[in-house]
Amino acid sequence: MHEVERNANKLTALPLIFITAALFMTLRNMPAMAETGMHMIFFNFITVFLFLIPAALVSAELATGWPHNGVYGWVKAAFGPKLGFLAVWLQWVQSIFGITSILAYVGGSLAYVLAPELGNNKYFIALTIFTIYWLATIMNFKGAKRSGLISSVALIAGVITPTLLLIGCSTWYFLQGNPIQVNYQLTQENFLPSFTDTTGLLLFLSFVFGFVGIEVSASHARDVVNPQRNYPIALFTAAFIGFVLTLLGGLAIAAVVPAESIDSINGATQAFSLLLQHYQLSWLIPVIAFLIAMGAAGQVSTWVVGPIKGLWAAGMEGNLPPYLQKTNQYDVPVKLLLIQATLISVIGLLFLSSSDVNTIFLMLTSTAIVLYAMMYILMFLAAIRLRYSHPEVHRAYKIPGGKLGIWGISLTGGISIFACLLIGFIPPKPNPWGFWGFESLLISVCIVSIIAAFIIINRRKSKWIGKSQDSSLIYGEG
Repeated sequence: MHEVERNANKLTALPLIFITAALFMTLRNMPAMAETGMHMIFFNFITVFLFLIPAALVSAELATGWPHNGVYGWVKAAFGPKLGFLAVWLQWVQSIFGITSILAYVGGSLAYVLAPELGNNKYFIALTIFTIYWLATIMNFKGAKRSGLISSVALIAGVITPTLLLIGCSTWYFLQGNPIQVNYQLTQENFLPSFTDTTGLLLFLSFVFGFVGIEVSASHARDVVNPQRNYPIALFTAAFIGFVLTLLGGLAIAAVVPAESIDSINGATQAFSLLLQHYQLSWLIPVIAFLIAMGAAGQVSTWVVGPIKGLWAAGMEGNLPPYLQKTNQYDVPVKLLLIQATLISVIGLLFLSSSDVNTIFLMLTSTAIVLYAMMYILMFLAAIRLRYSHPEVHRAYKIPGGKLGIWGISLTGGISIFACLLIGFIPPKPNPWGFWGFESLLISVCIVSIIAAFIIINRRKSKWIGKSQDSSLIYGEG
């Protein structure tokens, strides 16, 4: 009876698909993709084969072999608790910066609902960050099932529905013979980008980091019915849906909005505005903008619990004091969530320090990219190491090809993400800090983040090790 009650509170494959897809699926990255024109087809396929597929395959193998505690459990099993903690710390810290940039995007979308000029109002953006994030935090106090419901509703209503509408409207617009803003001629120059252009390289990051986060759903693996079967299914289904809709959505925006006029933050709403005005349906613009904001807010809600659960698992091994390890009746580390919300509120104040909202948005995005790339490098290296150090551990899903397969897949993903790390240090435009100012600021944030992780690790106390929890959940036994 007790086992039946436990399973009743667990996730099945379908909500896990929605949680996984909600981690990375968003209209936020489509405008940057659209700026590349038909190059986006090349960039998308490169992203899929060099990053998305390797990340999905590696995550599936590691999560089915070590289904508890996500990236912390994986890197810890491969390289020990210190690097395991560093990996989950990087995943968590980058989410602080990344979520804040997503919340700024929510503010820009909501501005279209209320008054478009609010999109560049730093006080409105800061207020949106505080309000939406604290609301998302409180709503996630009731655990994985609540998180799954929020993700499902937000993804369907706020991402999939607007994306399908955008694709449908732009297709109809094209079929009616209206002028298309993208050059779709089958020429080499039109499809193959120049990698000597730093602007193109920075835009390429939008493609790769449009799919980051796919491994975060592994933190929910122990909340899933039959994770060895359902987790790989959810992972690959979400990746396929995300790739198809993101590519078609980017093409839809490129077809309607001239490349030089695309708003890097609100390009999707911009495309909808042009289409709906063309069909004399301008009254629908606020409705669509609200749905887009809802989808982005749902993505934020999904990120609220994912990385923090990995950090909590690491904390249970004595890295965090007992009062930060406590969870509520829904197995949610509430105190850690409140600390996380406070930190994001503090970072949100950065928008009040600048007159240019886009500048802060780009800086937050660059910081998240560099920190996240470091975590992915550790994850890919862990996959290789575990094939040698723990061949006896059963993986319900295993990358085919033996040791050659794991080396090929992991090195492909690792090299591509290392390239993204280097590109992340290229200053965006506009860059009010100057080249060395930008580099110094970004490097300082990265160094402080890494030092903070090792300070926490060195403060570890054996008497802090959690004793009231199931040891298989703490130590990540497969």
